[in-house]
Amino acid sequence: MKEKELSISLGISREQLKAYRASAKEGFHYNRIESKKPKHLWEVRWTEEGVALIQSAMGMNPVVEKVEPVEEKRGTVYCKYQNPRVLGVMIEGKQENVLCRDSAKFGIGMPVDIRWDGSRWVVSRHPRFLGKY
Repeated sequence: MKEKELSISLGISREQLKAYRASAKEGFHYNRIESKKPKHLWEVRWTEEGVALIQSAMGMNPVVEKVEPVEEKRGTVYCKYQNPRVLGVMIEGKQENVLCRDSAKFGIGMPVDIRWDGSRWVVSRHPRFLGKY
């Protein structure tokens, strides 16, 4: 499971997970996913043994539980606000406010992928050009 998903499910910050990672074994408790970025920026995935290690270190019952993946949906932009970090998106017939980095390249009626971030909806992917991905 990704480190971000684990931090949301356990309710702890990523800095605390980083402290637990210092005492865990790479390759057994967690793995790094290779990318073109520098090694310290590679994505971290925790194994079931690593999740059990963190839960036991926190004093929780170290039972391996299946954590639900981040909920992702697809909506349609119905309005843009003056605030460039907020979009109005229609999700399954319901109007929701969604956070984004910059709404300048989104167009009305444009389909958009969004995810639930624990407390609010956030845009998963931002367009590179006006109205196009």
